[in-house]
Amino acid sequence: MTTNPMPKAKTERLIVREIDGETLVYDRSRDAASCLNEFAARVWRECDGETSVAAIAAALGEDERAVWLALHRLTKAQLLTEAIAFPPDMSAAKTRREIGGRLGLGAAAFVTSIVAPMPAQAQSCLGLNTPCTIGVSVCCFPLVCGGILPRCMEPA
Repeated sequence: MTTNPMPKAKTERLIVREIDGETLVYDRSRDAASCLNEFAARVWRECDGETSVAAIAAALGEDERAVWLALHRLTKAQLLTEAIAFPPDMSAAKTRREIGGRLGLGAAAFVTSIVAPMPAQAQSCLGLNTPCTIGVSVCCFPLVCGGILPRCMEPA
């Protein structure tokens, strides 16, 4: 992590959609989706790699600590090209919770991320005659895993 004073938003291999005041960012390279609230999305859009954190805060009319907090959360969601660390004066004595509490919920940056399962992982159960592992695989109801060469089969 670096304390890069000019953060740059990741833009490659992303699908970005605005939905009900929030911004959904799907990263095709990681099969991960992040939902940004309005404040986090505004900070993310200002990250052009040429604007300092102080200038982003000024452009948004927000406290610089709130922008740092948003950048921290955007870093965790891997939505910046380079990881951003809290500056020493913020990270040494104050936790993110203390900073967020002092700034109030209005300036809080909410970034929620999930990783989409691969198609094989998303399969909820195994069908008839599908190879399985006894005690591990999940055969579709009412099938059971069994036999000499374990396969999902109808119960005896």
